[in-house]
Amino acid sequence: MEPEISIIIPCLNEEQNIQILLEKINFVLICYKLSAEILIIDDCSDDYTFREAFVLQKKYSNVRALHKGLPRGIGGSIRFGIKHATGRVGIVVMGDCVDPLHAIPDFRDKIINEKYNLVLLSRYLNPEDSTNIPFSYKFYHWSFRLLCRILLGIKIRDITYAFRAFDIDYIKGLDLESSGFEISPEITLKTFLHGGRITELRGRQGRRLVGESKFFFSKEGFGYMYVLLRAFSVRLRSFLVRIKNIA
Repeated sequence: MEPEISIIIPCLNEEQNIQILLEKINFVLICYKLSAEILIIDDCSDDYTFREAFVLQKKYSNVRALHKGLPRGIGGSIRFGIKHATGRVGIVVMGDCVDPLHAIPDFRDKIINEKYNLVLLSRYLNPEDSTNIPFSYKFYHWSFRLLCRILLGIKIRDITYAFRAFDIDYIKGLDLESSGFEISPEITLKTFLHGGRITELRGRQGRRLVGESKFFFSKEGFGYMYVLLRAFSVRLRSFLVRIKNIA
């Protein structure tokens, strides 16, 4: 019997976090009686992440350890996970143990019961949930959100946070192409432009306790702007076609 949920965990050098994360995820799955597979995607780690994932696969029947080849990139890892997922609901969980996993049941309900195509975890629906985000990141988030609203008319508060759920069949039809962290806004913007149903859930991101973050907004800015400008060009072409047909 195929699982209802596919939890996709892209991992790069997360050997110290992955076992703790798996225990937390399985605790949530058991508490809420959810049917799920857990895909650990090793992104050519330099440490023993894949070995740890393989050990966990032996320990837990719902875990699959997958190794993605070069080039590295979280976007490539997520696309790899989507390709190999067998569930109806895809949920991206980062390997650094910072995501509020208690949202998983709500993610599932929004996709299965309420028929949303994409459910985002928003750190900005309530001001208290963003207090632990560095000011520089808040500024980047605000700037990118403002540009998305100006160029596309999208009013979503947290477009870029990777922790999210989606209808896997729907997302497979979007022809995702990003290799880096820009995969998250690409999913959001393409779903919006294709008329998909999107909603947000309130949540607070935690803090990494072990290892180093691989995300630096200043380095990812080019990729973010690329997917935004691609989305704007699609919207502009659609607008021009409508004008031409009216004329």
